[in-house]
Amino acid sequence: MKKILLLIGFICFLNAKYSAQDIADGLKQASVISNIDKRVLYTIAKIESDFTPLIISFTSKNKDHSYENLKKSVSKYKDKYLISFRGDESSLKLALKDLINKGYKVDAGLMQINSVNFKIDEIEQIFDIKYNIDKSIAVLNMCILLNSNTKQAIECYNKGKRSRYTSYDYYEKFKNSYITAFVRNSK
Repeated sequence: MKKILLLIGFICFLNAKYSAQDIADGLKQASVISNIDKRVLYTIAKIESDFTPLIISFTSKNKDHSYENLKKSVSKYKDKYLISFRGDESSLKLALKDLINKGYKVDAGLMQINSVNFKIDEIEQIFDIKYNIDKSIAVLNMCILLNSNTKQAIECYNKGKRSRYTSYDYYEKFKNSYITAFVRNSK
């Protein structure tokens, strides 16, 4: 757990608006309120955004997107590119609105809430840690209700409400991250 807090601390240093304590407290409080194990929430936040609240991500066949004041990273994802932007909140909000208006499905904030799960008028709040975590928990709870087991619910969080999953790659990533952070480090 100390290793996780140090990692969160380093990432928060890079995102000065939020401290490691803000993120840790937000996840812990949400865990208590939602009755979802905090280790599950920490693992999802680690995988989705690497504990970075001020981030947006989307896939595109075109890697030439750019926005003023935002740092871009690009990686290959299947036959597309995974593009992420980090930076100040107001610039991210403008980019998020623009991308959604162009028809992209965009993941926003700490636990990478996909734009299919929020309305355009929620963009003003989507980078607030508490609001973002609450939206994430709502998505996770919906997935838990729709699926008969944990594996499918975790997969649903990443891939949406599909009734059948052809692979469980996200669940495997989740499981490995969880074991690394909480099982191996507890010995």
